Amino acid sequence: MTSDDGNSDDPFQTLMAERYAIVAKLTELNSTQLTREGRRAGVEFELSRCRQDMAAAPTPELSARLADLEREHLDAIEQTRRIEAEREALILKLEEIVHRLNEPH
Repeated sequence: MTSDDGNSDDPFQTLMAERYAIVAKLTELNSTQLTREGRRAGVEFELSRCRQDMAAAPTPELSARLADLEREHLDAIEQTRRIEAEREALILKLEEIVHRLNEPH
């Protein structure tokens, strides 16, 4: 039975809607992760270059830039950890839903 607002009272339909929502969120997280990984790689390249420049001719400006890049790199790593944790939690929910969908009725 379906109510007037379009929501289903059918448990199967409810589980499928939850499943689709989780898959959409996982897709979004994967896209975000790819963007973050690209930026992290760029920061790592900039860090390497800045360290080389500092070794050749240290300046206060390079020192400040190095500190900024190191903070940005740590932030990128932390964002990656948060995304991975969220992804793992969503995968567990998705596995639970698939298990429930496969249960005999």
